Amino acid sequence: MEENFGAQANFIPGVPGSGAQYLIPVERQKDPLSQSFKDTLAKDKIGLVYTHNFGLGISQKTDFAPRVGFAYQATQKLVVRGAYGIFYGGFENRGYSPNLGENYPFQFSFSFDHPDNAHPITYESGCGIGTFETGFACIPLDPTVVNPSGLALRGIQFKYNTPYTQSLNFTLEYQLTPNDAVDLGYVGSLSRHLETFPGSNNVTDLVPTSLNADDHKPFKDFGRGSSYAATEGSSYYHSLQLKWTRRYNNGLSFLTAYTYSKVRTDAHDLLNGGGDRGFRAPDISGFGIRKDYGLANFDVRNIFHFSGGYELPFGQGKHFFTGLSGVSNTLVGGWSLNYILTLQDGYPQTIGCASGTGSGTDCYSFLVPGQDPIGGPHNVNRYYNPKAFAQPPAVATLGQTDFSPLGGAA
Repeated sequence: MEENFGAQANFIPGVPGSGAQYLIPVERQKDPLSQSFKDTLAKDKIGLVYTHNFGLGISQKTDFAPRVGFAYQATQKLVVRGAYGIFYGGFENRGYSPNLGENYPFQFSFSFDHPDNAHPITYESGCGIGTFETGFACIPLDPTVVNPSGLALRGIQFKYNTPYTQSLNFTLEYQLTPNDAVDLGYVGSLSRHLETFPGSNNVTDLVPTSLNADDHKPFKDFGRGSSYAATEGSSYYHSLQLKWTRRYNNGLSFLTAYTYSKVRTDAHDLLNGGGDRGFRAPDISGFGIRKDYGLANFDVRNIFHFSGGYELPFGQGKHFFTGLSGVSNTLVGGWSLNYILTLQDGYPQTIGCASGTGSGTDCYSFLVPGQDPIGGPHNVNRYYNPKAFAQPPAVATLGQTDFSPLGGAA
């Protein structure tokens, strides 16, 4: 059950005692907090700050976005074009995560679970055994009685960098005939400060499965992996594009295009319905999100596109029934056929581990040399070749710098 009081707070992570803060607007200073929450913040060396910054963050105000382009007719049939520009994104709309309004004390949740199938739910508030009749009456809605143990501290990067993309292209267009032209060009983009979701209060070391990962997070009394957004992602897109255009001639036109491209990124998205992989070890020194820089889940290497139209030769001014007019011409003339065909490669996939190799981190399977990942039969029971993937080794010692338990490349 959740309670929402219609305001927000922002958690600024960092090393305990060195910059970690929990920000609440000074206008909400009179809102009650449980003493145990304040004591737990102090215990974990998180500063409680009532700030006059009502937005709970600082955004850039001097974004410079130059753009330049040119077109040059080198010969009677050859045109050269090029362009470069910087394009800025904006502060993303906030949905459920991370929503700063979900932070305590403006919204909080309680979860009461039975210890096992043989024992009922027992409330901490002294109501005793929970029943259907008394259950809701026993749930405390007063923020002053909240026990902060395991509470999620959600946040957004305080000094928010505006995401931006550098776009560039260079194209050669050549006229083959009065009705045919071909284009050959490079199109690319480089993006920086993309918003991504590494989470906060993650483990900072590789932890063997025999140990409790919660004992190896920076703020031991609060929730691990709470929602946190940071503008630290990057990506690139490079493509070679070929196009052949045939303008209308005897009623026929078509467009043929082929693109060979590659896009890599570490800006994995939390809000796309689960289609993207997450980060394996975002807060472990020497690994971070950079080691998860790999093919984007929307990368498509080859795309072929063919489309066009054909004006049927019927009606006034056409080859057949050219003398028609009025209603007859309206019914018979002016018809055309249009067609479109798109062929493309599939999307990349990342194969996870059969089982976890460390506590508090994810891992990817290794590819076995000499084995074809899609070799063998393809049926309802299997598509990939299981012999092509190997389980990474388990974490052997706490804090080891051998990252092989995290698996292969992204």
